[in-house]
Amino acid sequence: MHDSTTYDWLALERVPGVGPLTMARLFDAFGSPGRALEASATEIRRRTGIREGLAHAIADFTPPADEIARDLELLSKLGVRVMTRWDADYPSLLREIYDPPALLFVRGKIALENEIAVAIVGTRDPSRYGIEMTERLTRDLVRAGVTPVSGLARGIDTTCHSTALKENGRTIGVLGCGIDVAYPRENRGLIEKMADSGAVITEFRPGTRPLATNFFRRNRIVSGLAKGVVVVEAAHKSGSLITAGHALEQNREVFAVPGNVMNIRSRGPHKLIREGASLVESAEDILRELPPAVESEVKPTPVQPTLFPTDEQVQELEDDACEVLGRLDLDPVPIDDLCQALTMDVGRLSGILLELELKGLVRQRPGKMFCRA
Repeated sequence: MHDSTTYDWLALERVPGVGPLTMARLFDAFGSPGRALEASATEIRRRTGIREGLAHAIADFTPPADEIARDLELLSKLGVRVMTRWDADYPSLLREIYDPPALLFVRGKIALENEIAVAIVGTRDPSRYGIEMTERLTRDLVRAGVTPVSGLARGIDTTCHSTALKENGRTIGVLGCGIDVAYPRENRGLIEKMADSGAVITEFRPGTRPLATNFFRRNRIVSGLAKGVVVVEAAHKSGSLITAGHALEQNREVFAVPGNVMNIRSRGPHKLIREGASLVESAEDILRELPPAVESEVKPTPVQPTLFPTDEQVQELEDDACEVLGRLDLDPVPIDDLCQALTMDVGRLSGILLELELKGLVRQRPGKMFCRA
């Protein structure tokens, strides 16, 4: 901590009506949370200019000592550091935003000031295409020395974090709940791994439940930690677009991955692209748009997607195989739907799909679903 105790910070944070901006004004005026809590309402108003009702709330506040003691014990048990906005190693990018968190609860090691981070966000219910694009982008960004940041939600966020770990990279997850609350529950193991080789952070005190309003506040931290935000798949109105909005306000780069125009998940990224976001097909597209000082620090891994077969490959196929391949795209299709669309016997179709799979042109997904490789 700076020149005050963690107890004082946790006490001041509990005063009703006191948020990051008020905490900053109090710290600037009094030099420590303890002195702010000891001040009279008159002195608080004179030195900070905050409204009278809030000044009295601060001056009259009695910290719940037992509750704070339990929090301190829990934080110690989990190995959580309480970082303040005034600490020297507080993320410099995050400090630049309009309302940076006064406190961050940190498990693991947060990115250092000179580390390069890019946020990857998207829907909780991605298509196979969305998952594969997230895996590809995360993999190549990690290999280029970039730290992926996301919100630890289901879907795109989880894919981003887990892919970074598979690549032995660092990744930062931002929770919309207390540091001791695993949300979603199935990510408990992922959170533990991230704490060992990256960081899990939140601005919410221990025990805070994952309320919807918390995620709106969480999103500004996701974008605030990064030099750019990539939206992979998202509906027209979604939390991912809110994160992109924060990025614009914070003078960060905004990127979007185009998708199938028939897929509702593509509407968010396409909206961003129409509004000026950089279109992303590979990690190179992201690295190219980062500030020159950043781009010079990384060595992008060339990515050459091969989503469609070459003319030579098509010429080698029988007519029936060409027809089957023409019905497939990046999103998996059930074999029953293919049978109906092609009016083809399931046995014959299965043989053709196997042939295409052996040639590396088709992939089979769980549930007898097929898509282009």
